[in-house]
Amino acid sequence: MNDDLARLAMRRAGLAALLGQLLLEEPSPSLRPLVEDVDALRPLAAGGPQLASEYERCFLRGVALHESVFRSDDGQQGGAPLTSVVETYERLGFGEHADGRWRVGGVDHLGIELRCYGELCRREAEAWRDDIGDAATSAVETERRFLAAHVSAWIDVALDAAREVVGDGPYRPLVDAAIEFVADEHDRLRPAPALGEPIEVGAPPEHLGPARLARLLLAPDRAGGWLTTTSIGQAAQTIGVPWRPSDTRAALRHVVEAAHEAGELPALLGAIRPVVDGWASCHAERGTRVEGNAAHARAWERRARSMSALLDRIIDAGGLDLPTLSVSETVVVRGSDVGRLADAVDRAVADLRAAGFDVDRR
Repeated sequence: MNDDLARLAMRRAGLAALLGQLLLEEPSPSLRPLVEDVDALRPLAAGGPQLASEYERCFLRGVALHESVFRSDDGQQGGAPLTSVVETYERLGFGEHADGRWRVGGVDHLGIELRCYGELCRREAEAWRDDIGDAATSAVETERRFLAAHVSAWIDVALDAAREVVGDGPYRPLVDAAIEFVADEHDRLRPAPALGEPIEVGAPPEHLGPARLARLLLAPDRAGGWLTTTSIGQAAQTIGVPWRPSDTRAALRHVVEAAHEAGELPALLGAIRPVVDGWASCHAERGTRVEGNAAHARAWERRARSMSALLDRIIDAGGLDLPTLSVSETVVVRGSDVGRLADAVDRAVADLRAAGFDVDRR
């Protein structure tokens, strides 16, 4: 019995580590021994410029597979989620995130988290093989808690985004394999419902300008999903705002500002709303299908429906009804370092404009 459990845990460990590695680095012939037994993944072992280019398009520019990006209010990498991941690695004695091996930036990358999970499964396998039942069951509990605290909270949404970005390209089998693996682990361990941790969803803001609206749409934790450049480009084109294939998601701010100034914000958001509704439907369906991670699926559904309600509010109002406040003030600053003063003024003006204010500099 223990031998069977050890083999199963070792198989799971190997698959988690392999999926993590394929998400972390460009394909090459050196991967052939790792994927030769997996028919769907075998083409990735060939390597070559085309696959390398596709890897960069999908995983370096298309979707940021970092926990902090998907779990932070601002959609930016770093902050408390990143700190929590590092503390967890250190507590578990996992050090691979610190060796600088991987090309991707950020220790909270999905690939590293999967490899950490694989290491936990390997420890479980060793405990079963050594016939140490208490250590094995403790290892299973550690796996479950790691999933619940980190991976389960965002991986389904991240892989949804990755599947949209890769399309029917060579990386589709990899994303599909990761989705299937994680779904199996969720059903096996049932992390979120079993731990019963409350999952809060913040209410949409009452007052916001174009810049803040764009930031909310780009933050998965607030929008309910990952808004791809393809979706942004299609929405921009509906109102005639130029969009180039090379534009990044950050350009959404300029699209929203242009729509606001032209009085076409309702039309722009009307084009984005079906995307958000699609996320909500996807999360709802997953909540009924993947019982082991249903709590997180329902939370993501609430996020998406909250964003839909916010978009509806703006559309029904005909746009953002913002009060205009004009402040004109003369400030006298004395000092001998003129260059330093000029730099400080430049930074202040840049900060005001970044916050969404119009600054008339004379």
